[in-house]
Amino acid sequence: MNVGSIIKYYRTKKGLTQTELAEGICSTSHLSKIETNMYTANEDTLNMLLKRLNLRLEEEHSRMKELHDLLHDFIFSIFMHDGDRADILFNEIIQKHDYMETSDYVNLYHLYIYRYYCWKKSHDKVKETLKVIQRIKTTFTSVEKNIYVIFKAINASIENDSEAAIRLITEFLQNPLPLGRFWIGEAYYLLSHSHSRLNQPEAGVMFGKKAYEIFEDDSNWIRIIYVQMILGINYMKLRLFSEANAIYEPLLRNTRLFFKDKFYPHTLVNYARCLLQSKEYIRSKKMFEEALSVLPPGSDYYAVALLGWIEIGYRTNHTTQEWEGKLQQLHDISLNLEGKFFFHYAVFYKKSQFSQVEGTKYAIKWLYPYLIKNSYYDEAREIVQEIIDYYSGENDIVNAKHYYDQWRRLVEKERMYNEEAY
Repeated sequence: MNVGSIIKYYRTKKGLTQTELAEGICSTSHLSKIETNMYTANEDTLNMLLKRLNLRLEEEHSRMKELHDLLHDFIFSIFMHDGDRADILFNEIIQKHDYMETSDYVNLYHLYIYRYYCWKKSHDKVKETLKVIQRIKTTFTSVEKNIYVIFKAINASIENDSEAAIRLITEFLQNPLPLGRFWIGEAYYLLSHSHSRLNQPEAGVMFGKKAYEIFEDDSNWIRIIYVQMILGINYMKLRLFSEANAIYEPLLRNTRLFFKDKFYPHTLVNYARCLLQSKEYIRSKKMFEEALSVLPPGSDYYAVALLGWIEIGYRTNHTTQEWEGKLQQLHDISLNLEGKFFFHYAVFYKKSQFSQVEGTKYAIKWLYPYLIKNSYYDEAREIVQEIIDYYSGENDIVNAKHYYDQWRRLVEKERMYNEEAY
C-alpha cells in the first residue's frame, strides 16, 4: 500500500498545505518525498502524520481490500455479461475516483474503466481513457501489461480487426497466469471469433471448444451461447452437419426458453442456414418464416432470413407470386443496407427467374466478383459452380476451365487459411 499517496489524498481533502501538515513532525521537503512515495517514512514520523490527519492504518488496509473486491466484482460482471450489475459497480467505482487515484489499484482502475467503455462502445470515452493509459503504462506491473494486451485485443475485435486481435491474444496467452481461468476463456473465445471472421473454421472450432469448457465450468451462460453459435456456424462451413445439428438443437430450445428476445431470432436464422446447406428445405423454410415473424423488418438478420427463404424457393423451383413479392422486398431492403451483398443477390435471382442465362451473366459480371472482393468465399464457391455448369452447357471449355480453376483456388484458399490458423 502506498501510504504516501494516501497521506496526500487526505491532506488535500482536509484542505491542509504540506507546511501545515509537516509542522513539528518533519520538513516540508521530507513530506513531499513521502507523498510521492520517493521515500518511506520511519514508523514514528508516519504515526504522527496519520494521527494529525485522524487516520488509522488498519482502516486504510481494510479500505484497500474493499477497493480490490470492488474492482474484481466489476471486471467479473463484465466477463459474465451481467450488464445491470456492471453498471451499478461502475457508478460505485466512479464515485471513488479520487481515492482510486491514490491507491495501489490506480492502474487496474483505469484499465477496467477502459474495458467497460469498450464493452459499451462509448468511443469518445475509450479515446479519453486511452490517453490516461498511455500516460501511466510505464508504471504497469507485468500482470497489468498483460491485462492491457487482452483489452487491446478485445477492442481490435470490436473494431473488426481480426488479425490484430489474434496477434494480441497470442501474445497474452504466452503468460496468462496469474490472471485466472475466466481471462483465458475470454481469450479462447476471441480467438474462435476472430478466426471465424477470417474464414478459418477449423481454428474457430478448436478454440471455441477450449472456451466452451471454461465457460461451462464457470457457468457463464451468455458466453456459452455465443460460443455455441460460433461452433454451429463453423461446423456448417466445414459441412459437418451432424455436429452442427447437435449444437443447434439444444441451443434453439434454450434460447427460446431463456433468451427469446435477445438470442432466439439469431439462432433461428443460423440454424435455418445450416439446414439449407444440408438440403433440409422444409425445416429450413419453416425456421426462416418464424425468424421473419420476430426480427425487425429491414435489419441485417431479417435480410439474411429473407434471402434464405428466397434461395429455398429458387432451389426447389417454387417461385410463386409470394416468392416474387419477397424477392422485391429483399431488393427494396437492400437499398438501405450497407454494402451490395443483398442487392446483388436480389438482382441475380430476379434475372435467374426468367432466364438462367441472364442470371449467370449477371453473376459473372457483378455477383461473383463482389463476393470474391469482399471475402465471401463460401457464397462464391456456390456461385462459381453455377457458372461452371453454364459454360459447360455452352461447350465453352476455355471459360469452364477458367472458372473451375478459380473454384479450386477457393478450396485451396480455405485449406490454406485453416493451416495458417495453427
